[in-house]
Amino acid sequence: MTKIVLITGANKGIGFETAKQIGKNGWTLLIGARNEERGKNAVHQLQQDGIIAEWLQIDLNDIASIHKAARYVEERYPKLDGLINNAGISGDMQKNPLELKSSELEQLAKVNFLGNFEMIKSFTPILSRNHGRILNVTIPATPIGSFNPLGYLASKASLNSMIKSFTMYYKKHEIPVEIFGVLPGGISTDLNQHQSGLLIRTVQEGGESIAKVMMDRHNHQGKLLMRMGLTQLARNFVFRRHD
Repeated sequence: MTKIVLITGANKGIGFETAKQIGKNGWTLLIGARNEERGKNAVHQLQQDGIIAEWLQIDLNDIASIHKAARYVEERYPKLDGLINNAGISGDMQKNPLELKSSELEQLAKVNFLGNFEMIKSFTPILSRNHGRILNVTIPATPIGSFNPLGYLASKASLNSMIKSFTMYYKKHEIPVEIFGVLPGGISTDLNQHQSGLLIRTVQEGGESIAKVMMDRHNHQGKLLMRMGLTQLARNFVFRRHD
């Protein structure tokens, strides 16, 4: 039986590449995106590769859109196997903590924490009937070296804690949903102005890392999985160093 996965923010970047990798393995894709034109364009590209895909209007800023999408999936795709919470915002990662405004922190929390909370809460009933899994794309929540974007880190720290909290609740109440996080490391996307460097991977590499975890048969309940492509990064370092 064909598996079905919903991926938020799948119209571009790492979300689109993740969708492409999973779709090539025969899964049906529900492409969550805010913008209809961009969402349908992504679906068209996937369909040209023979992938079954459909656009769903989902805006993490708009709880009503999440509830509407959940009702639609309940009716049309009741056998949903997986949810990938990929959509998110970074804010201005160049600002130091004293330059940030409360309104910026509030917006980051609204999308990266509250939006994903509503996704998890809304789709758990559907996924529980199918013993499904929820993969959350996240990052380490501790400042490292020169990487200290307070708002982005704080919002992802909340997401990481939420993964643990839902894990405990699912276990206690015997809800058959697997929830975990994947940390793909530095990926060159528009979130970081397509940054490049020895420690930055391509969206293709990042998408492949996430897709592999989504499709594997291992139990990752409650885990935050490092999938930063260390072998690839080491190879990049060796070869670029000698260019």
